Amino acid sequence: MTAASLSPTQREALARLDSRADELLEFARLLIATPSPNPPGDERAVAAVVVERLRALGVADVDMPGDRPERPNVIANLPGSHGEPSLILSGHLDTKPVGDESAWNRDPFGAEVVNGELHGLGSGDMKAAVAAMVYAAGVLAELGLRGKLQLVFTADEEAGSVHGSQWLAGSGRLHADVAVIGEPCGIVREWEAIDVLSRGAALYKVIVRGDQMHSSISDRLTMVNATVAMARLIDRMSRELKGHLRYEPHPLVPLGPTVNVGVMVKGGVFYGVNPGLAEFACDLRTLPGMTRESVEEDLQAFLELAMHDDPELRAKLCLEIWVPATEMDAGHPVVAALRDAARTVLGEVLPVQGFPGSTDATHFQLTAGVPTVAAFGPGFLPRAHGPNESLAAASVLQAAKIYALGALAYLGSDN
Repeated sequence: MTAASLSPTQREALARLDSRADELLEFARLLIATPSPNPPGDERAVAAVVVERLRALGVADVDMPGDRPERPNVIANLPGSHGEPSLILSGHLDTKPVGDESAWNRDPFGAEVVNGELHGLGSGDMKAAVAAMVYAAGVLAELGLRGKLQLVFTADEEAGSVHGSQWLAGSGRLHADVAVIGEPCGIVREWEAIDVLSRGAALYKVIVRGDQMHSSISDRLTMVNATVAMARLIDRMSRELKGHLRYEPHPLVPLGPTVNVGVMVKGGVFYGVNPGLAEFACDLRTLPGMTRESVEEDLQAFLELAMHDDPELRAKLCLEIWVPATEMDAGHPVVAALRDAARTVLGEVLPVQGFPGSTDATHFQLTAGVPTVAAFGPGFLPRAHGPNESLAAASVLQAAKIYALGALAYLGSDN
């Protein structure tokens, strides 16, 4: 899709979005300025902002279903003249917590635009994408579609999706031919790839036991310091675990699984006490084909080997959360539509890759049966989940244009 090959409707969509560029950016700033950190988890305020703006833009069919009053999701429908095919554009409404506020150079909720960068918690992950989808839908509601477009803005994505996509999919509320999630798709730069694969996650902790007793006699009696034993195990697991995992290499994820050891650590009682208990949590990102059973077997085998090599080590595995990886067909027509839209807006052809993290694609695709582009949105991951999150302010309008053009190419228009 080149600029010269755009239909009159597509040209009009771009023109209308251009005319609302300032308004769109201000809306993205409003979303950032409306806190929705998770935990603790409460999306009511930001959901109300989204619903109000959708209705102001002429999208009247809007609902806020949820399993708890404080955890609303937002679903908006543009039914289309023929109702098929159907497409979901989706983003999540929550953010990670602020964390160490002293590490932020600016107010996390200030939503400042400085030197062309939009700053604030959730700017790239992923309130800019939500704003872009809202304004794309507003323009498409004016121009008319043949197929059905649905916006699905979820709660609770940052803490496991229990009250968001998991609940929506499990209760039968997600129906479409395909979905696109606007997670930031860049690692080195923005708009890096169309991610049709979402890696899974095995989140586990290891409990290490020692001998709790008076620490003043640790040089006289044999006793195991659980914290020291844990530290040794963390070091070994960080260096060696990946080589003990069974998986098939995947061309979209050439680096394979990612092992993050010791993302949380605790142990000990107080001064004067030799630690008898310590534990550490780990974050393992998995590939398609890796199952809960196989990963758990591999982790347990690693611990058994470590305990064989160190008879004093007593370690227990607890696999707490399992999120399967997902992958959709890269030849799906919506991928071509997004690629063409991106070429028109960005002036380049984007490759198909895999998203390094996990997204709501798990529940969209595996539970609801909706093939899902796991990540295609503004922003990039190195700036997410940390202080001083930001993205290029211009990418908000770019995203709205790409979503509008992609939706028109896939769904069609009567005009």
